[in-house]
Formats: sequence, structure tokens, C-alpha cells
Amino acid sequence: MIHYIQVKNTDADAMLKALIKYFVLLLCAACSRQVEYTANFSDGLPKPDKTEVFDLPDNYGTKQVDTFFIDINNDGKKDSIKRGRFITGTAHSYTFYDIYLDNGELLVHLTTLEGADCILRAYKFQMQPFVITGASRPVGKDYAEPTKAKVETFEIKNNKIESVSNKKYSPICDVRYLLDGQ
Repeated sequence: MIHYIQVKNTDADAMLKALIKYFVLLLCAACSRQVEYTANFSDGLPKPDKTEVFDLPDNYGTKQVDTFFIDINNDGKKDSIKRGRFITGTAHSYTFYDIYLDNGELLVHLTTLEGADCILRAYKFQMQPFVITGASRPVGKDYAEPTKAKVETFEIKNNKIESVSNKKYSPICDVRYLLDGQ
């Protein structure tokens, strides 16, 4: 004998709302792990000389831009680095770095690659001499699957950015761990 249980529409609505709430809580738990580590990670840049914060009514776009005036090529003139935070409304927001010479020429544009569980591309800056170290890895089946990573170091030579070293690493989820000792 087969018994059927009839579910009232309001019961189904309540169940759907409970499932959505549970999913949001799981998502927030995953994001909180990222935020916790992000709070401990430093990209090596000093305190910004200027900060601009933008209102994002749709929670999408550039939220903040920090500007640093630093002589990055040892010519005695202040160049600039703009670090911005682009919000996508998902776990895949990112940070961008635009590095300009004192004449206004864009030297390089860098972006992080972020997921809720792992950061797949990140940068660390060193001053005097100015060095950029980038760690990156490809996406696996998803952002959380560890894949082989590389750490590449860049210096400025003749007002051009040049790679000076490139090392490969075992599979890892969050590449920022590779930059901690940099």
C-alpha cells in the first residue's frame, strides 16, 4: 500500500525559505574563512596617501581606491600605485593595482582572482628596492580544488616591468600562503 502525504503550499514555502536561509548561512561561513585570512594578509603597501570611497547602491563596482605616491624606479620622482577594490556582489570580488610612472604612463595593471574558499592570484609589494611578487594558480574543477601554483617576482628595469624569477609549487588552494614569507 502506498501512502501519499499532501503538503500544504504554506509548508512548502516555509521549507523553501528554511533551505535558502541554510544555504546563505553556509555561504557566509565560507566567506568568513576568507575574510578571516584576508585580515591577516598584507600586500606590503604602506599607508595610502589618498583614499576614495564610493557608494555602491547595487553592490557592484569599485568600492574604494587607495593611492600611494612612491618612487618605484629610483629616479627621484614620485610614481603612483592605485589599489582598488571591485565588488561584484559575489565571492568573486577582486583587488586591482594600477602602477603609473611619474609621467602618467601605465606601467602595469594587476588583478587578484578570488573565490569564497581560495584566492587564485595575489600580489605582495616590497619597497626599496621596489619588487612585486605574484602568486597564482589555475582554476581546478572549481575554485576550491588545489592546483599547482607559481610564484613570480618582477622588478622595474629601464621603466619596464620584467620577470626576474619564477618558481613552481605543489598544489595549493589559497596562494596567499605562498606570499606570507615574501
